[in-house]
Amino acid sequence: MLTISHVSKTFAPGTANEHLALDDISLHLAPGEFVTVIGSNGAGKSTLMNAVSGSFIVDKGRITLGGQDITFVKEHKRARIVGRLFQDPMKGTAPHMTLEENLALAYSRGKRRRFRRAVNAKDTAVFREALARFGMGLEDRMKTKVGLLSGGQRQAVTLLMCTIVPPRVLLLDEHTAALDPAAAEKVLAITREIVSREKLTTLMITHNIQSALSMGTRTIMMNAGRIVLDIAGEERTHMTVPRLLELYQQKSGAALDTDRILLTQTQ
Repeated sequence: MLTISHVSKTFAPGTANEHLALDDISLHLAPGEFVTVIGSNGAGKSTLMNAVSGSFIVDKGRITLGGQDITFVKEHKRARIVGRLFQDPMKGTAPHMTLEENLALAYSRGKRRRFRRAVNAKDTAVFREALARFGMGLEDRMKTKVGLLSGGQRQAVTLLMCTIVPPRVLLLDEHTAALDPAAAEKVLAITREIVSREKLTTLMITHNIQSALSMGTRTIMMNAGRIVLDIAGEERTHMTVPRLLELYQQKSGAALDTDRILLTQTQ
């Protein structure tokens, strides 16, 4: 589904601030595959997602999605087929619009019809049913402005907005890092349910090693713009956090920066 072939990106080339952010990265995600990503600050995790979403044009390599070469496709056009959540719960929503209006805007993505303030009853029923699955009572707050919701509620809404029209690939950029532990656990549970039900091809960055091993079907670790470890199957099933840290150091030649990395339990 998603294929990244020998992609490289250097920022500020030829200057004192030159930085090789992605160094000949190659990665393939099969349809419905859920891959978690972990690494120290500056490893290139978010930069990799930026490359897929089109925040910049890569210097070298190709990116294909569902057989379509999107290497030079503009970011706003990729947004029709790429869903993305950020760490900040306010990103991806219009805080001064109601929950219903935000969902209607997301629901119209990729459709020819224009967004209308007057949401029809059929769409409202779809939104209510989807929100009810979260078990957060949001289906009864359709007329509430999104800016008045809690961080966990906003992130759940943003997740639904990204997936109510299933994208070809879903990018989750530490989407629970800014939430309190209880809210983070709830949003992770919702993430599992949606990704599983919709069979979404997913790439998820996390700073929680235990979550990286328990979520999805495969884990990659990055360092200095490269993928240094890629584990799946039985190896991943039986992987422990200490062993993973040991392998990372062996492959990268450096210890994982654990200042922001959580080693146990969910976020």
